[in-house]
Amino acid sequence: MKNIPALVQWVHLHKEGGQPETVCEKMYRNTKGIIFDFDGTLYDNSLIAIRLIGANPVDLFLIHRERLIRSRFAGRDFLSADNYYKLFFSEMGKGIFGSPQKARAWYLSHYMPRMVNIMKKYYKPRQGVNELLRRLDSPASPKLTAIYSDYPLLKERMEAINLSYTRNIRLYGPEAFGAQKPAVRPFLQIAKDMGLKPEEILVIGDRENTDGLGAFNAGMHFFCLETGNKRFYLLDPYRRRLDEEPQGPNLLMYAGRWEELIKLLLK
Repeated sequence: MKNIPALVQWVHLHKEGGQPETVCEKMYRNTKGIIFDFDGTLYDNSLIAIRLIGANPVDLFLIHRERLIRSRFAGRDFLSADNYYKLFFSEMGKGIFGSPQKARAWYLSHYMPRMVNIMKKYYKPRQGVNELLRRLDSPASPKLTAIYSDYPLLKERMEAINLSYTRNIRLYGPEAFGAQKPAVRPFLQIAKDMGLKPEEILVIGDRENTDGLGAFNAGMHFFCLETGNKRFYLLDPYRRRLDEEPQGPNLLMYAGRWEELIKLLLK
């Protein structure tokens, strides 16, 4: 794969009434495929960790360890789901569980089903998401669509928040690749599944150190959803201000609030 430019130029999606088409709007018009992150992007997952602990406080240290190991696995590609889960549960099993088998049983039989129940009770899709997915799933839509999450049970978790989808929307989780974002292979595999070039795809996510960095290294466009935590400098090693001109080759990145993004996507 060719080298990806090391510099990033951030472009905010915002224009006043009557202004000409923005760079972001031109980019979206020419996009042929979209990869959505799920957690934090298609729904606001605020407080989910606290609610998971509150549902069973005795699991506090187990949940902490799961998140710690997940952070250690960020960006790692184990090439298969079997390899990924073997090492994941091996790390989970050390100390607290005593064995990978007990860690697997807790994670798949208790923790993830509990997450599904918590999502069903407290969460719902962002405004306009179901309309957007129905439109993108229409035979008349020119854009192919995928949803990519680092957590398993994606279909069940989508159903829990009443997020509509059909077989034409591709669903991907760690069981599909045996890797965690921002590993680049899953992004390139999704592009291959779509029959598109990476530069024809827009990745939409809320974290530039996972969704954004994966898109960046794959040569895809990236839109960062502005949430409470803004981390717009993480991809730029020079930490330039947003209004500075990029020096040398650069890859355009986009940022904006959900209200602005959904207006663009539903045009």
